[in-house]
Amino acid sequence: MKEAVEAYRQYGWKKFFQLMFKSRLPWTLYIISIITAFLTTTISLGLPIVTQKLMEGKIFEDGLVTQYVLLSVASAVMVSISAFFAYVTGPITRRNIQQTIWPKLIRMPMRKYAGSSSLQQISRVTIDPSFVDSAISDLRMMLTATYSLVGSFVIMYNMNVKLTLALLPIIPYILIVSAVVGHFTQKTQYGVQEKLSGLTAFFAERLPKIRLIKTFGKEAEEIERGHAVIHDQYGAEKKRAVVDLFAEPLMQSVRAIVVGIVLIYGSILVSRGELKVSEVIAFYLYVQFIHNDVLKYGIFWQSVKQARGAAEKISGIRDAEEEKLQREHSFDTVADRSSGDITFENVSFSYGEKNVLSHINLTIPEGKTTAIVGPSGSGKTTIFSLIERLYEPNVGRVMIGDTPAEDIHLDEWRQSIAYVSQSAPLLSGTIRDNITYGIRDDMSDEEVINAAKLAAAYEFIEEFPDGLDTEVGEFGSRLSGGQRQRLAIARAFIMNPDYLLLDEATSNLDARSEHLVHQALQKLMRGRTTIMISHDLKDIGHVHQVILVDQGKIVGTGNHKDLMGESDLYQKLVDIQNQKSSKLAATM
Repeated sequence: MKEAVEAYRQYGWKKFFQLMFKSRLPWTLYIISIITAFLTTTISLGLPIVTQKLMEGKIFEDGLVTQYVLLSVASAVMVSISAFFAYVTGPITRRNIQQTIWPKLIRMPMRKYAGSSSLQQISRVTIDPSFVDSAISDLRMMLTATYSLVGSFVIMYNMNVKLTLALLPIIPYILIVSAVVGHFTQKTQYGVQEKLSGLTAFFAERLPKIRLIKTFGKEAEEIERGHAVIHDQYGAEKKRAVVDLFAEPLMQSVRAIVVGIVLIYGSILVSRGELKVSEVIAFYLYVQFIHNDVLKYGIFWQSVKQARGAAEKISGIRDAEEEKLQREHSFDTVADRSSGDITFENVSFSYGEKNVLSHINLTIPEGKTTAIVGPSGSGKTTIFSLIERLYEPNVGRVMIGDTPAEDIHLDEWRQSIAYVSQSAPLLSGTIRDNITYGIRDDMSDEEVINAAKLAAAYEFIEEFPDGLDTEVGEFGSRLSGGQRQRLAIARAFIMNPDYLLLDEATSNLDARSEHLVHQALQKLMRGRTTIMISHDLKDIGHVHQVILVDQGKIVGTGNHKDLMGESDLYQKLVDIQNQKSSKLAATM
C-alpha cells in the first residue's frame, strides 16, 4: 500500500484542472446549485436572530412568528431546490465524462492497452468519474460553508465583540484537527480503495473461470487465495476504522470546546449584564454553523485529493492519441492499381522492452495460401497483428503492392480482412448479431442464412427454437466451441474479405466439428489471399508457401517439400506432430 500511496502523491493538479475545464460539465447547473445554496445559507443565517427575539418573549412583535415560519419554509424549499440541482448535475457529469472516455478507449492504439488490465480500464469509465463529480459537488459545499462561516462571524461580532473574539483562538485548533484527521482518513481510505480494487479483480477473474477451477480440482486453493484477498481488504478497512476511532473524539472535542466557550464565557457575560440569555442561545446556534462549516473543509480536501488521482487516470485516456482512420489512399484504389501482395520490409517490433520480431522480410502472394509456422513464442501472432495494423512496426514497413500500408485508410484496410481464431470470440447478443458484426450494410435473412450454410452452421442454428434470434450468452457461453468457430466462419463469409487470417482455426475441436470447420474453411479460402497459423502441420500440405519463424526471425521460406529437405527445425516440428498424431491414434 505504501508504494501505491507514494505513486498517488506524484499526481499533480494540472490534469485535474484540465479535466474540470475541458470536459463538457454542466457548469450552468452547478452555478444555479451554488446560487440556491447561497440563498439557503442566507435564510438559515437569519433564523438564529428570529429565534433570539422569540426567546425574549417578543412573539407578537413585528410578526416574528410569521417571519420564523416563512424563513423555515423558505429554507426547506431552497434546500430542496439546491439538492435537486445537486442530484441532477451528478449523473450528467458522470455521463459526460464517460461519454468522453468511451470513444477514446475504443479508438486508442493497442499499445495503450498493453500496460493495464481490462479491469483497470473499466474502473476509468465506471468509478473514477464519480470521484470527479464528488469533488465538484463538495466544492459547492465548501463555498457555501465559507459564506456561512464569514456570515456567522459578522453577525456574532455585531451581537457581542468579546464573545466573538473569545472564539477566534479555537479556529486554528479546528483547522489543525481537520487537517490531521483528513490526512489520515484520506490515506487509509485510499488503501481501502486499492484493496477493494484487488478484491474486485480477483473475483472478476475467478468467477467466469469457475469451470476451469472445478475441472482441475482447485477449489480449496482458490478458497484460500480468496480468503487472503478478503483478509487484505479487512486489514485495510480495520486501519480505516482505527483512524475513525481516534478521529471521532477529536472532532467531538472541537465541538465541545466551542460550545463550552460559548456557554461558560457567555454565562459570565450574562452575569455581568453584557449579554442576554437569548443572545447566548443565538450564539450557540451560530457556533453549530461554524463547527459544521469548518468540518466541511476537511471533507472537501479528502474529496479533491481522490478526484485528483482519478482525473490523472482519466486524462491519460482522454489525452491519448487516437488511431487515425483516414490516411492518404483508399484501399480499393490501391488494390485496383497494384498487386495485392503483402510485403514486410525489414520489419522489427517489440512490446515495450521485449523484442519480438527482428528485421524480417517476407512476401505473402495475392490469391494464394501462406502458412506461418514455428515454435510457440516465435512471433507468428505478432505478424498477424501487424498485418491487421493493430500495431505499427518499430522499424521497417508493411506494404500492399507498392503502397505502404500506413498510407491506406485504416478502417478500409481492416474491413478487407477477416480473422478467424481458435478462440472464436463472440459478444453477447443473438446469432444474427454475431454473424453480421462489423458489416456496415443491412443483411437480409437470406444472406445471413446463406453465410451460415456455407460455414456449416445452419444445421445447429435450425435446432434452436429462436433460430437466428437465439441469444449466444456472455462470450458465446451457450454455444459449443465448434459452434462458435462456425459462426466466426459465417461472419467471414458474409464479410467477403480480400484477405483471410486463420489462427489455429481448427484446433481444440472434436473430430466431427473439426471436419465441418475444415470443409467450411476450404470453401472460404477459395480464391482468397489466405495466411494461416497452425501447429498441426498436416493442415499445410496443400499451401502454396510456408514461412518458418523462430525467435522473431524468418529462418525458412518455401513449400512443405522444400523445407523438409532444407530445415532441421521444420523437420523437428513435423516429427513432433507425427508423434503426437500417432499417440492420439493409439488411444482411439
